[in-house]
Amino acid sequence: MSKSFISLILSILLLIFASQNMHTVQIRLIVGSPVELPMILILSGAFICGFVLATVNHLARKVMRNRRRNDGP
Repeated sequence: MSKSFISLILSILLLIFASQNMHTVQIRLIVGSPVELPMILILSGAFICGFVLATVNHLARKVMRNRRRNDGP
């Protein structure tokens, strides 16, 4: 019950955050012409990239830890 309530509250906060960040911004990449995207897409992309990197790092450390345990005496 409390888990679904917390999820509902976080979803509402995310919707409010997204609605306030819908204006377009210009992103200048290293090469090519500038790209205009909504701010929420840029923030979401940065969040997803960070989440993926943290997950891969966590899984790699877990695999290395398991290998050390299995190779031990």
